[in-house]
Amino acid sequence: MKFFLPLCLFVFGAFSSFADEVGAKRAIAEYEAEVADWVKKVNAAAGVAERRVLLKEVPDPDAFGARLLRQLDGAWNQEWFLDYAPKLLELAPAFSTKIIENTGNRTPLSAVRDSAERFHFNSSKIGPLALALIIDTGPKTRKFLEKIEATHPDLEVQGQTAMALAMLSRKMGNGGNVPQFKEQRIKWLRKAIINAKHVKCGQGDIGDLAQDFLFAITNLDKGMTAPDVLGWNVEEQAMRLSDFRGRPVMIVFWHTRMPAADESMAFLRKVEERLGKRGLVIVGVASENREPLRELVKDGSVTWKNWIDNEGKIAKLYQVTNYPSCWVLNAEGLVEYNGPPGAFAELSAETLVNDFEAK
Repeated sequence: MKFFLPLCLFVFGAFSSFADEVGAKRAIAEYEAEVADWVKKVNAAAGVAERRVLLKEVPDPDAFGARLLRQLDGAWNQEWFLDYAPKLLELAPAFSTKIIENTGNRTPLSAVRDSAERFHFNSSKIGPLALALIIDTGPKTRKFLEKIEATHPDLEVQGQTAMALAMLSRKMGNGGNVPQFKEQRIKWLRKAIINAKHVKCGQGDIGDLAQDFLFAITNLDKGMTAPDVLGWNVEEQAMRLSDFRGRPVMIVFWHTRMPAADESMAFLRKVEERLGKRGLVIVGVASENREPLRELVKDGSVTWKNWIDNEGKIAKLYQVTNYPSCWVLNAEGLVEYNGPPGAFAELSAETLVNDFEAK
């Protein structure tokens, strides 16, 4: 989908009358309230059928993104722009990376990044935007973040941006286990802790992010031993991840409220049917209450094992923020793949199954 906005959005010398701080604040508050209300309704649904109807009524992040962008249009050089631009990237990431019609290859994200560099580079308020920009792994965003981290006059902002670069590096992979790549990550992490440990970020601070990141690169990245899990399945029986040691394992974090839930469930049924009989263990981590999940098992929608994770403890251990998320482990419990379930996850699992059968 392409979006049309006034041309002045991309001509920094011409500012429109659309810019409205009150409108930007209202757009964010109303969208967050809509999402919270929708989640409450889905959680309170009487059964699977009602829940599936409600899932189609999810608030549209693209519509929100377009609305917020209209409020920011023309405020590119105003200080309050930095208070709301990060929310555009955080709450409407897909919209933020779509090309806007009649603008060449411009996107909301590139407009935000370029205006921040031109008008707000030395602002002490640019740190949250640097962290929000990690939805983009492109070279222009990386170069911009590296420039902030190296030259910004505020050390706290340098620390926040060092944390952003560390997090971005994880999205880009493990650098092929190159020692220099790992060393750079640690340098960024050290700088973030020294300069910005107590700077607020989301529900915590940069120190919390740094601690989670260090845990991730030593436990969750490719080649690491995945954290063991002890939880309860649909039958209220204890189930431990290490019980499956010796066989390849696919762990999928999912719930029926996530985007494309039916497609993801169909993917898992297909992999279970094709590779489960050959030795692959598929274990879901279901952010669901027990009774709705039992209904899904009963009607055949769910054919794989599941931990019940309605309190999010396992998701927190694995630092899951996006659903669905997938880990593929080899027979020794080492991470071979981490990302969305799909063709790459299935290919990784099949390779491990072939090795398993050959032994």
